[in-house]
Amino acid sequence: MLLRIVDRLRAARESDEGFSIIEVMVAMTIFAMIAAGVAAGIVSTMYLTQDNRSREAALQLANQALDAARSTKDVFTLDDEILPATVGEQDYTVKQTTNWINSDGSDNTCGAGSGVLAYKRVAITVSWTSGTSPRRKNVVLDTLISPSSAVSSATASTIVVGVKTATGAANPGVSVMITPSSDGAKSLAKPPAVTDANGCSYAVGVTPGTYKVTIAKAGNIDPTGDSTPDAVVKTIAGGVGNKTFAFDRAISVTTGGPLNLKDGVSAKLPTSLPMTYVSGDTVRTATTTPTLLYPYQWTAIAGTFSSTCPNVDPTKWPAAGGFTASPNIFNGTDGTTPGFNPTTDLTVTARAPMGVIDVKTNGLDTVLSATVKNTTAVPNGDPGCNTTTYWFTGLNSAKATTIALPFGTYTLAGTTVLGGLLSNGSVNVAANPDVMNLKVSTSGKVVTLDPRTVVSP
Repeated sequence: MLLRIVDRLRAARESDEGFSIIEVMVAMTIFAMIAAGVAAGIVSTMYLTQDNRSREAALQLANQALDAARSTKDVFTLDDEILPATVGEQDYTVKQTTNWINSDGSDNTCGAGSGVLAYKRVAITVSWTSGTSPRRKNVVLDTLISPSSAVSSATASTIVVGVKTATGAANPGVSVMITPSSDGAKSLAKPPAVTDANGCSYAVGVTPGTYKVTIAKAGNIDPTGDSTPDAVVKTIAGGVGNKTFAFDRAISVTTGGPLNLKDGVSAKLPTSLPMTYVSGDTVRTATTTPTLLYPYQWTAIAGTFSSTCPNVDPTKWPAAGGFTASPNIFNGTDGTTPGFNPTTDLTVTARAPMGVIDVKTNGLDTVLSATVKNTTAVPNGDPGCNTTTYWFTGLNSAKATTIALPFGTYTLAGTTVLGGLLSNGSVNVAANPDVMNLKVSTSGKVVTLDPRTVVSP
């Protein structure tokens, strides 16, 4: 009996020897989790160590930049700048920004304000990327640096000139001329330097009085088109006189075909067609093409828009009869292309919505005149325009010619190159099927080119 029990125990023990596959898999999973945790900890520690080293190096670079700024003898030479730097195998970008702080505490561009220039604020930003994150990390330090001597005395003054581009950015390298005008002003002992990286130029030790400030830079103009704009600046003892100019590279604008005419279809323009360009409250009229304009996003209008000639602007036609001008009228037939469309950084093709019709002369007439009929506003209709005549050449009686005119009402007449010899002046007018945003109505030799084609809201 005892032997039988021993045999059974031995058999049971032998059947339990080793591990099952499930036990092995569980053990491996637990080991893998532990190993992954350890690896993640090691990697995290390495990243943190690297980040701390990078941050320490960035702080060192920032302090070095501040020390260099503090050691500058002439604080007026401290400008904005961006420099690359490398420590070990890590690349950094060191950005320095500067601005004057006035004695009244104001922190304005170029130090413009009511007080004297007291301190120059210098901020150093060191940025870098590290690890797997694309986000840039930054270290920022700043300080205030005072001039070695007072910028303005109790008897002298300072003139600060700032120059900005169309985007509001600084315009460096602009020549500044300051000449005495009145109120005891005297010629400057030292001419001001060209604008610095912040677009600023300074004249110190200026005798109080009224001065004329003029700026210039090759290829640059102000919003009015002036290449040497000027302004009057008045200073008082112990104070700062300042002036900020808008000044930027001029763009060359060429007149294109009617904006509301389908692509691939052309129209003859008048022999002389003024173009008006509007941006906010600024209005420029050009009589030649190409013309130079300030780099705004202008709205192009065919004709000379003014208070005495509003009808060339389609938005000036009153809503009437349930119709108004399309809110999209200053875009192309695709609905998105703007009429003022840059082709390069410094060139633009300007296309304006216009009245487009097909005209056929009679007899030997090859010349067409279009004279404004409504010189005053018509109730609920043409806003009117002062007397203007547009001329077209190269027409004939055999085939209609597609021509384009500013919006308005015109009296058409055909003539010959001989000034009307053997001509009866009659013409045949028809609407063009390839034009948008235009309603054409005729009565004898009179044609109205009306931009109101959209149902009023």
